[in-house]
Amino acid sequence: MDAERILVVDDEARVLDSIQFFLAREGYDADKASCGTDALALAREKRYDLVLLDVSMPGMDGFEVMDHLFGMDPDLFVIMVTGYATVESAVRALKQGAYDYLKKPFEFADLIKTVKNALTQKRLIRENRAVTARLEASERRYRYMVNNSPDLIYTLDSKDCFSFVNSEFERVLGYSREELLGRPFETIVHPGDLKTCEYGAIAPSREPEEEGGILQIRFKKAATHPGNSEFYNCFVSVELKATAMYFPDEDAKNEVFIGTYGVARDMTERINLQEQLHQAQKMEAIGTLAGGIAHDFNNILMGIQGYTSLVRTSLEPSSPEFRKLSCVDDYVNSGSDMTRQLLGFAQKSDHEVCLININYILKMSAKMFGRTKKSIVIRQNLQKDLWSCEVDEGQIKQVLLNLYVNAWQAMPGGGHIYIKTENINVARSKYGELGLPKPGRYVRTSVVDSGVGMDKSVMERIFDPFFTTKEMGGGTGLGLATAYGIIKSHNGAFRVLSKKGEGSSFIFYLPAKQSKYSRKRLDSDTPQIISGRGTILLVDDEQGVIEVCSEMIESLGYSVKAVTSGGEAVDFMKEKGGDVDLVILDMVMPEMNGFETYERIKSIVPDAKVLISSGYSKKDDLVEILDPQLENFLQKPYGMAKLSEKINTVFDL
Repeated sequence: MDAERILVVDDEARVLDSIQFFLAREGYDADKASCGTDALALAREKRYDLVLLDVSMPGMDGFEVMDHLFGMDPDLFVIMVTGYATVESAVRALKQGAYDYLKKPFEFADLIKTVKNALTQKRLIRENRAVTARLEASERRYRYMVNNSPDLIYTLDSKDCFSFVNSEFERVLGYSREELLGRPFETIVHPGDLKTCEYGAIAPSREPEEEGGILQIRFKKAATHPGNSEFYNCFVSVELKATAMYFPDEDAKNEVFIGTYGVARDMTERINLQEQLHQAQKMEAIGTLAGGIAHDFNNILMGIQGYTSLVRTSLEPSSPEFRKLSCVDDYVNSGSDMTRQLLGFAQKSDHEVCLININYILKMSAKMFGRTKKSIVIRQNLQKDLWSCEVDEGQIKQVLLNLYVNAWQAMPGGGHIYIKTENINVARSKYGELGLPKPGRYVRTSVVDSGVGMDKSVMERIFDPFFTTKEMGGGTGLGLATAYGIIKSHNGAFRVLSKKGEGSSFIFYLPAKQSKYSRKRLDSDTPQIISGRGTILLVDDEQGVIEVCSEMIESLGYSVKAVTSGGEAVDFMKEKGGDVDLVILDMVMPEMNGFETYERIKSIVPDAKVLISSGYSKKDDLVEILDPQLENFLQKPYGMAKLSEKINTVFDL
């Protein structure tokens, strides 16, 4: 460490030399000046830690020199030295900023002691300033970190009132710092979560250094916060961790509780995504179960319809028996429609799509429903320049009808249904939260009723198949599940908002389209039974289906070979594949499924004609083995006419 520098200023040469000698002996770097002018000149060249300054000097006295020295270095320490000391001069020197005042003559031991005290004091002041500067820098750094953190950070005083909040409170909740400081913590807590955080978030422990656990609670948004006009936007779900703060008391003997430090992270989007994932997983599981039921049920219907159509071919259309069997056919078709409805909520189905303005469907469906339910008033708020959507018109009508019926049943004494359409640009940061497959342009449709509303437990199951709040016989519970499935199959999303006693809002999003899409025309001709000749290989694992289909095929004039597994079909094709004119192949079979069987048959007889038959398989999954017009696909259950038509069509391909 360099020696500390001292400047001695005195007009007596003997005094200068003596003081310089003793200071040098103590290890100080001492310079001397015999007048104020020389002292100021030296002070401009060097920086001194201490100046020993005589008061009485010719030309410029010590007080004037001290003023100039402080002008050059405000932190300079000055000790005034004089042989004519008075109380007034001492007070003046100290008021002017001198550290101390010495009267000549003095013992050099006293001088050295005074010098050491002054330099020690100066070192302490310098160190204190350095520590203070570091503390200020540290405080600025931590203030920057706290205020730029994405988390909500706060402290509470010992009475559980806010003593600090960071800037995220204003961004996330809409509260300014001034609004919260001094207010109780419960000001921002959802009423239903007050008991949860009573002993957790506010005061996690009365033991020093113990931390509270992580809590899941809700914070209320300020009334002025943008976007909280709708009920579900009024609260933010947060993950909260709080710690009690303890500081030493005045005697530094005990720790005193002074408040709570807490950090809350906005988990709203993550919780929404988790709920959507849970819902998707639940729907996938139910869809798998529904698929199995549909497969077995369609096979049962296949047997009923097959035998019915066989008997009808031998009857006159005017006979009572024919009419009765036609009624059985109608019931089978109703059962088949229910099966397709059951599958609709869980899988993509094929659409007869066209580019259409949703407003048109809304107006037509509202007009039709309004005629039948006079107690319901339908209000429409439809955007005039609404974007078009590529949809199946019939399915969207079914969605709206299900929503109207649901709203009507929620208003037994009558009420209002409010319909609204809007163009929405969904940002990249929001599409996942809404349950949409990608960002972009969407049409949002809202159907709001003034009915009895729903509680949370009902809302969580509202789209489950067969779930209903109606009494026995009041409904199947498939309406909303079907609506959900239709919207999802159109790459859209469904949301439901409700509160007990305050009505319900059903909102669905559909992707907007700019390209034109022509509607596929359906052949309206009544199918006829067409007989033929040839050999057909029938592959199905259900014995009942094998029996009825074999009879139907033979009735049409074909010879049939029936096998109950893919392996048997492959073996038969290896042996007599050249004699087979057509293969009717079921897709859902144990061991070797329809896909594998199809590939093996094609490898044996590349030009083999195959008619795919299924009561469950998704047509999207069959795209590689189906022709573009789906002419080689036969949906179970089917009768004689449909079977003969499909066989004839495949032979013509």
